Amino acid sequence: MSSPWGMPPFSSPVPEDEPPDPPKGRRPYSSPTAEPETEPRRRRVVNYPDKLVAGGPPRPEAEPPAEDEPRSWFETENQPEEDLDEPEPEAPPEEEGEVRRVGRPPAGRPTRPDLLVASGPPRPGGSSGRHHRGPAPSAIRRASPVRRRSLAAPAAILLALVLLVGGGVLVWQWSSSDQPGLALSDGTERSGDELFTVPSAGDGSDQKLNDMTSVGRAVVAVGSDTTSPTPRPLFLFSPDSGKTWQLGQISGASTPTVQRVVGGAGRWLASGGDGVGGERGLWTSTDGFSWSAVEQSGLSAFRNGDLISGIARTSSGFVAVGRTTLGNGGSGPAAWQSPDGRAWKRVDTSGLGARELTAVVAKGDTVVAIAESGQGDGSRVVRSSDGGATFQPTEFQLPEATTGSSVAVLPKQFVLVPTRQRTITGDVRVYCSPTGAQWAQCGSIRGLSGTSPGIDELITYPSGIAAVSQANLGKYSILTSSDGRGWAKRTDLGNLPGATLRGFTISDSGTLFAGGDQATADVENQLVLMTAPPRGDATRIRLAGVDGLSRIARQTTRLAGHDGRYVAVGSASGDAGIWTSLNWQSWTSMSLGGTNQQILDDVAYGRRGWLAVGSTQSDTSVTDPLLVSSADGRTWKKVAASGDLARTQDHQYLGMHVVAAGEAGYVLAGEDRNAAGVPGAALWFTPDLRKFTRSKKLPQSGSGVRVYDVAATPSGYIAIGGSGGGDQESTVVWFSEDGVNWKSRPRVSPPEAGSAGLRQVVAYQDKIIAIGTAQTPGSRRAFAAVSEDDGTTWRTAWLPADQAAAVYDLAAADQGLVAVGWHGRPGEGDSAVWLSEDGLTWNRVDLTKGRLAGQGMQWLAAVTVMGSEVVALGRSTTYNADHMILWTSSLSSDR
Repeated sequence: MSSPWGMPPFSSPVPEDEPPDPPKGRRPYSSPTAEPETEPRRRRVVNYPDKLVAGGPPRPEAEPPAEDEPRSWFETENQPEEDLDEPEPEAPPEEEGEVRRVGRPPAGRPTRPDLLVASGPPRPGGSSGRHHRGPAPSAIRRASPVRRRSLAAPAAILLALVLLVGGGVLVWQWSSSDQPGLALSDGTERSGDELFTVPSAGDGSDQKLNDMTSVGRAVVAVGSDTTSPTPRPLFLFSPDSGKTWQLGQISGASTPTVQRVVGGAGRWLASGGDGVGGERGLWTSTDGFSWSAVEQSGLSAFRNGDLISGIARTSSGFVAVGRTTLGNGGSGPAAWQSPDGRAWKRVDTSGLGARELTAVVAKGDTVVAIAESGQGDGSRVVRSSDGGATFQPTEFQLPEATTGSSVAVLPKQFVLVPTRQRTITGDVRVYCSPTGAQWAQCGSIRGLSGTSPGIDELITYPSGIAAVSQANLGKYSILTSSDGRGWAKRTDLGNLPGATLRGFTISDSGTLFAGGDQATADVENQLVLMTAPPRGDATRIRLAGVDGLSRIARQTTRLAGHDGRYVAVGSASGDAGIWTSLNWQSWTSMSLGGTNQQILDDVAYGRRGWLAVGSTQSDTSVTDPLLVSSADGRTWKKVAASGDLARTQDHQYLGMHVVAAGEAGYVLAGEDRNAAGVPGAALWFTPDLRKFTRSKKLPQSGSGVRVYDVAATPSGYIAIGGSGGGDQESTVVWFSEDGVNWKSRPRVSPPEAGSAGLRQVVAYQDKIIAIGTAQTPGSRRAFAAVSEDDGTTWRTAWLPADQAAAVYDLAAADQGLVAVGWHGRPGEGDSAVWLSEDGLTWNRVDLTKGRLAGQGMQWLAAVTVMGSEVVALGRSTTYNADHMILWTSSLSSDR
């Protein structure tokens, strides 16, 4: 959940008078051969006496409209229907007002309730929310609701919700009183893997290896896989000294980036984070293959702004070092100690006189760490004799180490070298210490390439130490020593154009391993894993056969419908993608082409046709707006990002995330980052898709504000979002009559909330309906807000969720409101839908058909409604599998 555009999951308190469920569940990221449960897993029933539950009779299955145009050569063929399950017997009616899961759990769920899955999904599709809900006849993004006055809230109704699996569809049978209500019926789920692709020479993956270690015959490489939009921590494992490789097993939610790994004697530890102290993660293992993320309760010793730079295995456990953010905004050293890697305590480092601890090694319980002052006076050494429980500075200082130092350990002494520094004769001085307290020069490393800046890193291995020197781009030299005094070249790692090696280890048998990554295209980064035997040349290890390692970068961020045509936007293999369909079963794809990363975040239909917005990278550090338009949804063309659409030269980022269409024209919203990287809101208006006007004056000047969604209303436009972050976020509501001049409205927050932010907004009847997330004591929850006066006043209500949940999209139709997302435990949630007729009273439906539920994480991320037809796009992902989902249903109301 590490995406900057993501809405964090929220949870709902469990009623105190209700006993917990018996320990059942599945083991996420586990083997598909795990034993299934003998009985369907039952979810807790939570009664909400203050909520009315939508109801209504089932509707017959809607026939898809016939396609009115010939299919293109790259349009996906219809897939054969899967074998159908036998229908289940009807369940007895449930109590009034209950919210419960319908249907039986998918077969094959493992039965380990004690493990969580790796991190839950980032908010799919960037920072965009729902986006273009203007009033008819301007052809809103979702089906235009008929403007009518809201009905009085009906009395509580009796609902019986039964999931039947028959005829290849999900059928929700509703029994209710004669009072009106909403119903979903005829639900079908199918894979979207073959539907939402674009022609491409690569897969757009982004994978890196950052560190390696080995113990006995076991070799572990760690890194990250940030292939959009489902990033994951990367653990590669070899049980046989590098002969074969496989993905490790991961459980628990955490950051997707692993930076360091150490291990031995049945205890392994890995650490990671975003590199700036915003998030961090720790994992432990007993064998180097199966890893478990440390729960948040075990990370209480870490504070906001803490950064882990190095970790080491001691006789008594583990030690970690890094830096922290001080009260005055500066940096200071930080250290932590743990007996098992699961429970950590903070170590006092106030007397070390340093800005940061950058590296650490241990011999038994004697720990040596490198301290940097940040004043250009080189490195210092600090040590601990009690496994890292306390640290003391030594008198040794290395003024020549202005760019840092690296330290390693031999059986009888510690060894230190300055990094990327050479003497005037081209040598690198080596310093040794038997205890880490007193240091002296003990040798020199000579014979480095003339283009090498020096030594990048020291490596500890059983029979000695090794030094890594980058000779030039794509070429590395490895030198070894048994005592720190004499050094000899071991091998060269070359022929790696565009590659960077970051992790190195030498196994007990003397085999060298090196890992990193290599840019193979402007939108693709692949793993590099090298090996070199004690006597032989280095070769590259082929990883194509590692099951579950490769993933294709593809995502559908938003979905819109108008006049029988569906349009989905997103990205595939690094290129912006557009997919259109007349019957949701077959889709025509289009790629915009071009260089570097592209994505479309939102799409809307208005009086002048279709408009899709997003961003494109002109190079790896600069992002510009991306706009494409179409009169008919078939032929698309780029809109030049010039004039008010252009990024200023001193700003590195200007992207668009959402768009809404109204009577007068289109409103676009995005993010502009100034020269210091501080984000701010940016909004534009266009009446004709030709002339774009940027709003010059925004409330708060737009600084620090993120606009997550916009919508067209009968009287103008509404923009919603948040300012601040995390537990300090505050809602933002802006209103404009003309799409150019904006005024701030009062903040929206449920009474019990300490902080809140809004994520989605639609116009429905004569109301504005918004969905947000709020922090309450002990949990984060989703709430709905309703305004009948253009955002001046609001009423709020909690969405039903007895576990963690997230809402990712919201659509309005004549019949009512449909919100989609997920519900369950973070990292193992299943797809969910929320229904409402008035925006304040909601009913949740948990989906269990096919890939809508199961091992890992499933969610619906985009939804639209045309007539009675509901179409949603989502995802099903585990640690070693990733699939797209297309789900359709029918929405009916008997009001």
